[in-house]
Amino acid sequence: MKSKAGPAGSDTDIWARERILPLRAPFATIVWDYINRAMPLNREGTLTADEVYALSAFLLNINGVIPEDVVLDAKSLPKVKMPIGDRYAPLPEWKPRTPRLKGYPY
Repeated sequence: MKSKAGPAGSDTDIWARERILPLRAPFATIVWDYINRAMPLNREGTLTADEVYALSAFLLNINGVIPEDVVLDAKSLPKVKMPIGDRYAPLPEWKPRTPRLKGYPY
């Protein structure tokens, strides 16, 4: 079942947006953390916090999550609402020594 959601009441089908970032990251802080830890390639962790905020804002903007004039910082980033929202896949309940899910990993 496809759900409709998006920024500011958009009724565009979320799977038709042609961008994967809003679907894979349930929180904007995850985008920031990934960029901070993993970029740039072969020089990971060398970006300043301001550069990471700027790149996060750029990526969130081109993916239709935030308007172009939004400035991200430590206070505004956690307030960004991602399109996937509460529909992110929940983890199955698991307890130690529980058998794996049927068919896992294939």
